Formats: sequence, structure tokens, C-alpha cells
Amino acid sequence: MTMAYPTLPQSQRAWTFSTWGLPREILTLNENYAVPPPPAKADLLIRVSHVGLNPGCYVAMASIPPLVRRLVSWNTTYVAEGEFSGVVHLAGPAAPEHLQPGTRVFGCLPVSNLIAGNGTLAEYFVVPAESVARIPPAMDWPEAAGLAGGGQTAVNMLLGANLREGTRVLVNGGSGGVGTMVVQLAKAHGAYVVATCSGANEELVKSLGADEVVDYRANAPLPAYLAKTYGTQPFEYIFDTIGTQALFVYSPAYLRPEGLLVNVGNFEGPGVTIWRAILNTYLPRILGGVPRRYAMISTTPEGGKAAGLARMVEERRLQVVVDEVFEFEDALKAYDRMLARNAKGKIIIKVQDV
Repeated sequence: MTMAYPTLPQSQRAWTFSTWGLPREILTLNENYAVPPPPAKADLLIRVSHVGLNPGCYVAMASIPPLVRRLVSWNTTYVAEGEFSGVVHLAGPAAPEHLQPGTRVFGCLPVSNLIAGNGTLAEYFVVPAESVARIPPAMDWPEAAGLAGGGQTAVNMLLGANLREGTRVLVNGGSGGVGTMVVQLAKAHGAYVVATCSGANEELVKSLGADEVVDYRANAPLPAYLAKTYGTQPFEYIFDTIGTQALFVYSPAYLRPEGLLVNVGNFEGPGVTIWRAILNTYLPRILGGVPRRYAMISTTPEGGKAAGLARMVEERRLQVVVDEVFEFEDALKAYDRMLARNAKGKIIIKVQDV
């Protein structure tokens, strides 16, 4: 039997789109969007408090045509974004006991939900229980909304990396939502961290633990500067949160022969990024392939990982950097802020009081 907390309205407000393009071109504040039906199985219907913007979501909005979305969904109207904090409003009959109505939770959606357009930038949405975690008492709503996506992506970037005391790593995009997490987690493993960001964000990135900060604007082109400065002390790992192809192409000049570049960025568009990832991973050197290892990863939301990150924040071993919190009606201004590409950490949208 599905439990309710409290009653379920018939309609809601949501930021929706039906075609492809940049957020300001296609997003509309829909005042009468349908509320999802009560959840089945172990799904949860969430009453949303805050949403953390993800650069990958607006890139997907601009790059995925509606025809592709309809391959995974019959929807013709889509809701943006995938990260959130909020309260369990309805719990499916098989939902865990610790995720019943009234529980404060945070998390992010699986990629399939994002492609189908079942996003979080709305007052209500449905998510699998395994994708969420409880919010610790001391954590506030914006902080929780900014943790799940960037934090889990950072954890996945470091999986398999043999970080130890003194391991030299480069974090490209050290001041962004994912980059701020990678800097902190790599430093926690004892790595020597060099991070790129704009000059305006240098003090922030240093405060998170970076040993050196490179202003990518003042030192353009970045690959040439890295080759000149770090050619004699190359990195063992490069964690690229932006998705800069040139960083990998010229990496033999500053990445050790056995080194690895891990990429999660797709600022050049999903299609281009996927094609380049295939070439970067499999093209033989004899045919022009770069003689360095490359890995393109994605994030599968896991409640267990989210809970672990929350414990680190609660224990003050990890900091969620929030750039600015926008009101729900000002979502387009929030996207403008993101598109300026100079935010410090996560950009958050407050949906409603819960």
C-alpha cells in the first residue's frame, strides 16, 4: 500500500521544453504540468526543495533532438535537470523503511531518466529509491542539492586511480561543481594537486587543497603552458571535468607514458564527445592515436555513494561549494550564470519550501 505525505495535488509548476536548443531559447515555466501518479514498487515521489544545475544537462538539451528522446519515451514535453534535494512525499509499496514519507533526501537521476526528459526542475518527480540518500540533520537544502551529482562523478573519476602520497595529478576545471570535489578528494588521498581555473577563482581552489593553480586564461593556450611548466615533472593522472580534446592530444608533453586522462566533460556536445572518446580509447598509435591512456566515464547514481559523501560533509572532510541560489522563477538567469562558465562550485535553484 502506497503511503501519502500529505495529499497529492493534480498539477504543479515545472520548467519544460519540447525541442532542442539552449535553455533560454527552449525552456518555459509551465504552471499546470501534470504531477506523476503514485509511485510503484520501490520508487519514490519527491517534493522538491532545491535543484543543482549540471552542465551536462544543458549540453544535452542543446544536443539531443526530440526524435532521439522519443526512442526511450513517448513524452513530447520534457522536464530539465537531474540533481535535487527534497522530501519523500509518496513511497512505493516496496520502498525501504528508512525512505518513507517525510524523510529528507537528496540524489540524482539515472541517465535514462534524463534522456527521457523526466527531470527534477519541478515541484514533484519520481526517482528509484536506490538513487537517493538521507540528508544529515546538519546539512541544508542547497548544500544537499549540490552534493549528489558532482560528488558521485568525482568519486567515479578517482575509482581505479592509484592515488598515494605525492602522486602528481592535474584537475582541469578545479572551480566547477565536479572540479571542487575532485580537488578535495584527490588531496584527501595524498596527491599533489595542480588545478586549472580562472584567476578570479584561484583563492577558492587553493582553499580546497590545490598545491598549485593555473589560470587557464592568462596562460593560453593551456597545453603549451603545461608542456613548458610541467614537462620535466609530468602528471600521473589528468582529471578533465571540462572535456577539452586538446588537453589529451598534447598530453604526451606533460602526462607520463603510463599515465591516464579521465574525462567527464562534454562541453563540445555529446555526439562529438562520444566519437572522440572512441577514437581516444581505441585508435592505434600507428594510425595517429595519442600514446596515452584515456577513459571517458559517466555517473550511475547510487544511494550508498551519496550517503558516504554526506558523511564526509557531516564530518567536515568535504565541502560543497555553492556559487549562488536562484529562485524558481529565475531559472533562466541561473542558466545564464552557468553559461558564463565562471561559477564557483554549484549553481542551485530553489523550487519551493518543503
